Amino acid sequence: MSVRFSFDATSRLAPQLLRGAPADVFISADREWMLWLEERDGIEAGSVRSVAQNQLVYAVPFDAAFAPTAPEGLADPDVRRIALAGEDVPAGRYARAALEASGVWDVVQERVVRGGSVRGALQWVARAEVDGGVVYRSDALADRNVRVAFEFPNEDYPTVVYPGAVVAGSPNAEAGTAFLDYLESPEAHSIFAAAGFGDEDARPSETAQEPVPAFTLDARSAVRLSLIVALGAVMIGLVPAVAVGWLLARRDFVGKSFVSMLFMAPLVIPPVVTGFLLLGVLGRQSVLGGLFDAVGLPIPFTIFGAVVAALVVGFPLYVMAIRGAFETVDRRFEEVSWTMGVPKAPTFRRVSLPLALPGIAAGGVLAFARALGEFGATVVLAGNLEGETRTIALAVYSLLESPSGRGATWILVIASVVLSLVALLGFESLSRWQRRRLGVHREH
Repeated sequence: MSVRFSFDATSRLAPQLLRGAPADVFISADREWMLWLEERDGIEAGSVRSVAQNQLVYAVPFDAAFAPTAPEGLADPDVRRIALAGEDVPAGRYARAALEASGVWDVVQERVVRGGSVRGALQWVARAEVDGGVVYRSDALADRNVRVAFEFPNEDYPTVVYPGAVVAGSPNAEAGTAFLDYLESPEAHSIFAAAGFGDEDARPSETAQEPVPAFTLDARSAVRLSLIVALGAVMIGLVPAVAVGWLLARRDFVGKSFVSMLFMAPLVIPPVVTGFLLLGVLGRQSVLGGLFDAVGLPIPFTIFGAVVAALVVGFPLYVMAIRGAFETVDRRFEEVSWTMGVPKAPTFRRVSLPLALPGIAAGGVLAFARALGEFGATVVLAGNLEGETRTIALAVYSLLESPSGRGATWILVIASVVLSLVALLGFESLSRWQRRRLGVHREH
């Protein structure tokens, strides 16, 4: 019998199984989610067993000039940024436990940047955007761009176990049990070991049942940061958006279509791709990012990085609204001003800009609403740092990744919906005001 696999985050696979997703065996990266399924009769009672085990290591870029050889070395000032998986996923929780047990957490916590997953943290290490990261051995061995600097002592964190079980109601329960039996065989264990996974028996048994702390999150901090990021994106983007909107509305030039396409591109490019491109341009390994970093203004993994991500993704909407506002302003008002001897610059300030002002404000509100919902570019460029870059969208994502956090998600969902609807209502009101004003002017 052939075996077909479906790979995804445990937090997405487990709820899918309860909704009827076809599967015979479920292998989890998190014991919490396996317990969650067991409590809801999503798996066969008594079928849970440990399939494989992993170990935490500290990985550095392959060509890193400096690499600590023990956990205590992470306190060295030369280690400026350490990547960890989010504290809502097992790797992130285990990493913090290991750092606390090593006695360096209080020193390094200000240097920690959080990725959405352990693979996300590893990518930052591979790109040398951080000095190193706490990841699983199997992931570090799979990436040729990183190397293992040291291993964390086994007793410093809960056992990293991957449990497997037969899905409740599976028509192939017998075959599923046989597959799990095979995964426990010496042949399977040798395959796991070659990929960096270890045998559970290699870990101290007394740590196997250590409780994992429940994931908590500051909802007020997420709302506050979302408002700061959205307002920052609107304010920083105001002058560039007005300039580009006016240029596209009032000037014809060679390459205008290309310029328009360039500014509109973030509207259609996946936000994650936009974030990846921004990290390539503004990361500290790039020329531009290196200059910012040299003057003490690093962009990745900072609130300014979150503002930049939100601005770039929302800029097309900003420009579209402002361009439309200038296009609705009757050119005859400007021509009358010119015939009266008023230069173009004062005419713009005294005539064009005031007439387009409601539309400009509408564009700002629309960009604000888009910034509130930004996720993909932010998580890649700015990371998921509690109290620094974790906006509402990132907080909801983090809560959904944790069984203990799904109930608290509704608080942030409601806050997000209310803020977005209020912003859209403001956009509609300002747009109607713009149309009414210009209608009155045309009648006269």
